[in-house]
Amino acid sequence: MQPSIIQALGIIDCAVFKLQKDNDFEVVQASPEWVQQLIPNANDGKQVDLGEVSLFLTDFLVDAHEFWQLHSEGQVHSGIWTEVLNSSQLHLEAIAASADNERYLVINNVKQAYQRQQETLQLARELLISNDKVIEKHDYMHERLRSVLLRSNLGMEDSIPMREAIQYASIGVIITDTHFNILESNPSSFALFELDAEITDQQPINIMMSLLGKQHPEKERIFETGSTWSGELYWHSPPNHHKWIQVSINPVKDQNGTIQNWIFTLSDVTRVKYLLQTNEDLSLHDALTNLPNRQYFWQTLDQTIASQIPFYVIYLDVHNFKNINELHGHLTGDQMLAKIAQRLRGLLPDKDFLARIGADEFAIVHFSENASKPDFKAFLDDTIMLSNNIHNASLEPYYTSKNDRCELPLKIGVSNYPSDASSIEELMKYADLALHHAKQRGAEPVQFYSLDLKIASERRLKLEEALRHAIEKNQFELHIQPIFDLCSNKIVKAEALLRWHMDDEETISPEEFIPIAEESGQIISIGRWVISEVCRVLARLTKESLSVPLSLNLSPRQISDRHLFDFINNAVIKNRVSPDLLELEITEGVLVDNHEKVRKLLQELREMGVRVAIDDFGTGYSSLSYLKYLPIDCLKIDQSFVFDLATNPDDQAIVLAVIAMAKSLKLKVIAEGIENEMQKRFLEEHECLTGQGFYLSRPLPVDDFITLVNAG
Repeated sequence: MQPSIIQALGIIDCAVFKLQKDNDFEVVQASPEWVQQLIPNANDGKQVDLGEVSLFLTDFLVDAHEFWQLHSEGQVHSGIWTEVLNSSQLHLEAIAASADNERYLVINNVKQAYQRQQETLQLARELLISNDKVIEKHDYMHERLRSVLLRSNLGMEDSIPMREAIQYASIGVIITDTHFNILESNPSSFALFELDAEITDQQPINIMMSLLGKQHPEKERIFETGSTWSGELYWHSPPNHHKWIQVSINPVKDQNGTIQNWIFTLSDVTRVKYLLQTNEDLSLHDALTNLPNRQYFWQTLDQTIASQIPFYVIYLDVHNFKNINELHGHLTGDQMLAKIAQRLRGLLPDKDFLARIGADEFAIVHFSENASKPDFKAFLDDTIMLSNNIHNASLEPYYTSKNDRCELPLKIGVSNYPSDASSIEELMKYADLALHHAKQRGAEPVQFYSLDLKIASERRLKLEEALRHAIEKNQFELHIQPIFDLCSNKIVKAEALLRWHMDDEETISPEEFIPIAEESGQIISIGRWVISEVCRVLARLTKESLSVPLSLNLSPRQISDRHLFDFINNAVIKNRVSPDLLELEITEGVLVDNHEKVRKLLQELREMGVRVAIDDFGTGYSSLSYLKYLPIDCLKIDQSFVFDLATNPDDQAIVLAVIAMAKSLKLKVIAEGIENEMQKRFLEEHECLTGQGFYLSRPLPVDDFITLVNAG
């Protein structure tokens, strides 16, 4: 790098590195003494790996690589962070820059700038950003520990490296079993609560769980549903100790979706809170959106309940917000949250109270127009209308500074004071329960708390627990639905469908238990059972000289299983079946959401000989370019287009378009959901010659299916 470039970047006390590949850099300039402390052996001309130097630098390199890919000139800054080396502190800022077609990383010592920052209120806002870094540090620790836990057993000797790893961690770490018995904890977790681990009878986790139950009662569901959670707890131990503690809770699940352990990480963020409280406006408001924060929201609920004024709590969750952060970066994510807040403000009456109470969560206290004498029916109708308006407005896309489209629909849960609950804790718990139901696949995006909803939630938890033991209890069964040549009425292939019979002989609909399996992660083990069973049925058919291909559905979660191809390949080899008799059905949504992963998987399956069909084709995805270059054999017309096929011109047009598209791309086409002769005749007349549905045959037990095939 030329001196003129360094001057152009406005940097003096710095280290300069030139990108080679990945996180490998050539040292261009590393003369200041602090550089050797931070990066040993960083001598001019040598290569160093900067990926492991600092957690904060590792985070920034993700944004830096994205910047370098998109920009040939310019620079992007990390913001200031602090490194503690021996007994001294370094205040550093990283800059990713492009110049002369080269990519550079500059680490600048910004001690003076940091000191100037200390003198202004801007420090408080910077510390809010650093609080986000604390959360990222927690996430990093969780992921590392989770991977170790899944490979080991804490009761064995291999827990020793983990114990040593967390022993010196600056954040508190507690690892428990499913009953919250402590398996490992580090000194920092005791120090946070001013405890001496050698002499105390108290355990940090007991203090933390007590605080969680009192301060975040709506979050009790994290343990019932095996969810993750991150938030703040206030701890006070008279007369001298009080702290704000950042807590993150993560379950560790095995491949069956069964929880094996819980990981708790804790950090002291009192300094952030103290600096915020020097300015009352900042102490009660979220710095990013300028909305009231969780503390202010809680105070408002408390005051409103004390006045005995009826109101609704409207609890909002930004759906898929994590995807925006991963795809576009945290800076863009922050910009989207500010835009969401602005849009929400414009939708609410002046008297309503809007707050940001979590990373991607908002809440509204909605009042009646006539608070002194409310018309409860009119108030309910008004709240329904407002909630629907909020959801509909959230369907309008947002755009980044680079004009990238972001879709951030809101899921909404609503509870009422006083009819649903008379305390803050219960109100928030019930609003959270309604929100949880709204977030389930297929549910209406706006849910009001009700007794029926509570019963439905309890049933869901019961089914999720029963589902964990369904395979070992031999409760699953395959049914096979024949697929016919519509002209000859001969069976040309078939689809395998899963059925679940619980202990009490109740048969649970796939529409009910498949989403539960998907969300809980159990779909991986269940999907493997289906793959193995289908291969066994194919082996049985082959043994009886019946050559009938079988198809099965793959869920989005299964596609993400990196061992899926190996499992399919091993099942085919083990059962000695021809791969071309096996067909895998995936939806358009999977293709769009996991394009690169799906493309690689389909190429491997095609090389193996397995066929691929697109299920539910035509249900809402506009980008069909994948049809040209992905190894696809067949399109299945969704039954929603077949249902009114005989009378609905729109459905007729869609079906004809799919048939024409498939024909031009030399793909086979199958119609689903044929339920009458008129539908069958229309499809025959327009050259869709293969189909399935109750009119032709219902799904059959395996023995009955084989009997039907043998009968010709």
